[in-house]
Amino acid sequence: MRRRDFITFFGGAAATWPLVAHAQKSLPRIGWLVFGDAERLGPVDQSLKDALAQAGILDGRNVEIVFRYANGLPDRLVELATELVAQRPTLLLAIGGDVIKPLFEASKGSVPIVGGVSDNPIRSGIAVSLARPSKNFTGITFLTDEMAAKRIELLKQVAPNVRKVGVIFNPQHFDDEVTFARRGAESLDLELTAYPLNVIADLDTALKGVEASRADALLVISSRLTGVVAAKIAQYGQEHRLPVIASWREFADSGALLSYGPSRSFEAKRLVGYVKKILNGEKPADLPIEQPVKFELVINLKTAKVIGLTVPPSLLGRADDVIE
Repeated sequence: MRRRDFITFFGGAAATWPLVAHAQKSLPRIGWLVFGDAERLGPVDQSLKDALAQAGILDGRNVEIVFRYANGLPDRLVELATELVAQRPTLLLAIGGDVIKPLFEASKGSVPIVGGVSDNPIRSGIAVSLARPSKNFTGITFLTDEMAAKRIELLKQVAPNVRKVGVIFNPQHFDDEVTFARRGAESLDLELTAYPLNVIADLDTALKGVEASRADALLVISSRLTGVVAAKIAQYGQEHRLPVIASWREFADSGALLSYGPSRSFEAKRLVGYVKKILNGEKPADLPIEQPVKFELVINLKTAKVIGLTVPPSLLGRADDVIE
């Protein structure tokens, strides 16, 4: 190769991604723990995977990505987390506090972890503070406790005759959304009753409690567990002509009346910046955990028709997406 060609090639390669220069030695290894299965990544994990590729972080070219899939079985997470740590990865990656916690415990502080969590990382023990995590985890929080009162306000706008609100939540999910929702309900003179969901089998009991209390609306606190039963809760709402609201758009997609909260698929893309920084030697303890920046209001007009509600035009005009 002529000297001029060599210089041109070397300069171009260096500009694409700093890690390419080290590829001949050994590729940095990313251990990725996925709650779902290999056949079809969930929309949030897929969004992150696409964003990594778009940023030039490519499996087999400048990084090695080792996947482990729990296939929707929470009991497998601890075992799979241990397997990934044994692979001696440069960093660990995951979406969801329930997935990151096993990685955190298995790594014993020895491996950087990047991820997105919808529970409170401080309460769950994986960070000391958002500004300075001080441990081996950093990333994005989808936490929107303060927005719970806003969801109650939206409920009142779309269903002004609501008086009693049933709340379905997972007590094992580390957040304070029920508390904030209760405050919002009190300010609007609404009665709020919470029904815990520790396992899927609790749903029938919770819904019987909702019916016995004569609740005329449902607020679902988004979590992995409530997400699994989102379609059943939405179906209950439609059958009993109750508006159902939540924070994740997956609930509106499943038939809830509306969702308002962070766009987790968008936020997941922001994790790429953390991956780059850690692969280039920065420590997660020094990288602030960032809060959501993009929120979306999704309204399911099909559901509104089923339960006999007319969505105010002013609210429809503010929606980021309308399901018709």
